[in-house]
Amino acid sequence: MTKQSLNRQIFNLAIPTIIGFLGIILFETIDIFWIGKLGPNAVAAVGGSSFILWTLYSLMNLTNTGTATLIAQFCGAGDRDARHQVSREAFWYVLLFSFITIAILHFCIADLFRLMGLDQTTQQLALEYFRVYLYGLPIVYLFNLQGQILNAHGSTRLRSVILLFALGLNIVLDPLLIFGHWGFPEMGISGASLATIISEFIGVLLSIYALRRKDYIGRLRSFGQISGQYLKRLIGIGFPSATTNMTWTIVFPLLTVVITEFGMSPLAGLNIGNRWEGFPYFFSIGFSVAISTLVGNCVGRGDPELAKKIVRRGISLITLALLPFSLLFILIPEQLIGLLNDDPQVIHHGAEYLRIVGYFELFLGWELVLEGAYNGIGSTRPYMWVRVPLTLARVPLSWLMAITWGMGIEGVWWAISLTTLLKGVVLVAVYRYQIRKGSLYPAQP
Repeated sequence: MTKQSLNRQIFNLAIPTIIGFLGIILFETIDIFWIGKLGPNAVAAVGGSSFILWTLYSLMNLTNTGTATLIAQFCGAGDRDARHQVSREAFWYVLLFSFITIAILHFCIADLFRLMGLDQTTQQLALEYFRVYLYGLPIVYLFNLQGQILNAHGSTRLRSVILLFALGLNIVLDPLLIFGHWGFPEMGISGASLATIISEFIGVLLSIYALRRKDYIGRLRSFGQISGQYLKRLIGIGFPSATTNMTWTIVFPLLTVVITEFGMSPLAGLNIGNRWEGFPYFFSIGFSVAISTLVGNCVGRGDPELAKKIVRRGISLITLALLPFSLLFILIPEQLIGLLNDDPQVIHHGAEYLRIVGYFELFLGWELVLEGAYNGIGSTRPYMWVRVPLTLARVPLSWLMAITWGMGIEGVWWAISLTTLLKGVVLVAVYRYQIRKGSLYPAQP
């Protein structure tokens, strides 16, 4: 760390992560293209499944965020045995949690889709699609955990290579398993989810090889040795992270209730706008991963002053990185939305959304970079207490501005944007207050 400039350290970790996330965006676009050939009910089925999948992905943070934090700190402290023990424990917790989730959802998933109001055909397609994911959940969770372990060791480039390989394999398998090309079975919509499980299983095997080769985990036979000594710390770090990330899975459907008061075009415009906003979001996540790893390393080495400097530099760099996105969203939103849709009303509403949020994208970057800083420290409650209530506040604030105050659909866009502003500013204020108070650093592993 000390032999490289801070900028180079951050970019070396952030850029590979960003590239991996951009690969996810490309995959999702191609995936929905193939599924779309099965008809609108199939697309609706995937959309209904997505709400549950987002919740399951958020729940991974119960163990995975803490795993990344402790490993980064133990890397800084030079404690190889502790790193291996954390990885072993996290492996068993992930498997246990995934099997409990399978047991619960196996009996109630049909009822959940029914409660969403899906018609019978769409319900059946959603069940076919989701059940493959559900039974392959241990693979999905392990692949995510392995990515956290690699990132925590600073191997974001290797993680992105494995991720992109798995995504590429998924892209190839999609049409083969959905439509039965080249002698493969024609599985319809379930073929799309099976392609993902197969690809991530290959990713799990590649990750195990890489982790062992780099000595990031112990010998496989050592995985029978588990003490449970880190469970409390993993959950203590992971619970606020999981709660924070799950909040959006609650808020988005509730916001949809307000948005659809003005018709379907604003909802379509928001969905397309969110696709464009995914770029600055994933840029911010890439920087968040980098800051988390570097800060965790500093905390483990007992160097809080360098950790503070890294956080300040991270905020400066993400501000510069997101500035071009803000300008694009403000200056040419119609052209951006028009690239993905040609309906005049959808373009109008989507452009309004992008233009308004464009003024506040920088604060999204601050929010996520500071999440990474708190993750690295191992103190995740502060950002939970800021982000959860402000994210939930989007629902009543949207109703107040759009309906009560008569601002129309723009009131929803302003509610989303103003809460983004508040989350970024308040988190910076809280972080600085804790620095002045001396209550944040150092945190020892």
